[in-house]
Amino acid sequence: MPETYCIKVGVVGCGAIAQIMHFPHLKELNELFEIKAICDISSSLLNKIGKKYNIDDEYRYTDYTEFLESGIDAVFVLTEGSHAPLVSQALKAGKHVFCEKPLCFTVKEAEEIEIILKKIDKIVMIGYMKRYDPGFKYALDIINKIENPRYTQVTILHPSEQQYFDMHEVLRFNDIPKDIKEEKIQEQNRILASAVGNIEENIKYIYHDAMLSSMVHNINLIRAMFGEPIGVLSTQIWPIYSYYPTISTVLDYGENHHIILTWSYLSGVRNYIEELSVYSDSERIKAKFSSPFLKNIPTIVSQEYMQDGKLITSEVEVSYDNAFKEELRVFYQCVINNNNVITDVLDAKEDIKLLQSILAANHPKGLGGEVLQRLITSKKHE
Repeated sequence: MPETYCIKVGVVGCGAIAQIMHFPHLKELNELFEIKAICDISSSLLNKIGKKYNIDDEYRYTDYTEFLESGIDAVFVLTEGSHAPLVSQALKAGKHVFCEKPLCFTVKEAEEIEIILKKIDKIVMIGYMKRYDPGFKYALDIINKIENPRYTQVTILHPSEQQYFDMHEVLRFNDIPKDIKEEKIQEQNRILASAVGNIEENIKYIYHDAMLSSMVHNINLIRAMFGEPIGVLSTQIWPIYSYYPTISTVLDYGENHHIILTWSYLSGVRNYIEELSVYSDSERIKAKFSSPFLKNIPTIVSQEYMQDGKLITSEVEVSYDNAFKEELRVFYQCVINNNNVITDVLDAKEDIKLLQSILAANHPKGLGGEVLQRLITSKKHE
């Protein structure tokens, strides 16, 4: 494709993150993208979004197969649940894919997508927007120069998302046919069972709603900074039987470096907190992220070190550019120039593996599926 080509985009899934971030940014980047078609199982939502973004009636679809035949170049997969079936179908239809996290629920699903990609010249980019955050990229350059990190702490205090959704007037409609709803729930439960087995319902929910839908961002950043851990030393989840817990895990990066990741759902206070801190004997780095549902709030990077007997401290606001918008610019370059995709299917697969190991380290009752195999494999290597 020529450098000046405007990619014809089709968006499947017109829910909250599409409305808050992706549709507005695609429209702002109209020299790079044209929103040509949309697809959703809610006809009412389709019509509202279609009118707002001037998408002709004939390019509003409730049928995904017909949507893929609308003359689009790339599909933005922004639905709930495992995205593997939609991604696979889009690739087989000859489309590039931008996929919101999580890519899928199981390693097997990711491997099946990898097999398809080996046969076609298309890209899949996973929407780990924090990897494209100017503040994180700035912090990563500093962290890469730290010779002996001792201790890394990642902390997330996650309030109710609805408190942020209310600020954006997210559109929702109750017109999805009951049989379609039930079919999607059954399919999701089937995939989750293959991932985690017949565990307690709250743990199953934690796996897909907390770990794969939120913690996965932090796991991805940890792996970007330090690669793969040797193993998972421990995982605690509390309160028992809660669907909205605190999860704390310790990752082993060798005898001189451990990482503690704590994710806590604390619904009442509308103040999302996410801090990533790397400590060594000679230097301290911290990146403070804002809520993903707020636009153009910079990630603040602070640094402490000694120089000539003096304590030097700095605090940098790198850029007001939005990470969601930056990742779209990167996606464009990957499609047009065939650039390397850093948040690709392999990257997502390794995130799923690590999250499964984190859950396995908690030893929940009834554990099965891929997560149990992950636990058995880790014990063999001890």
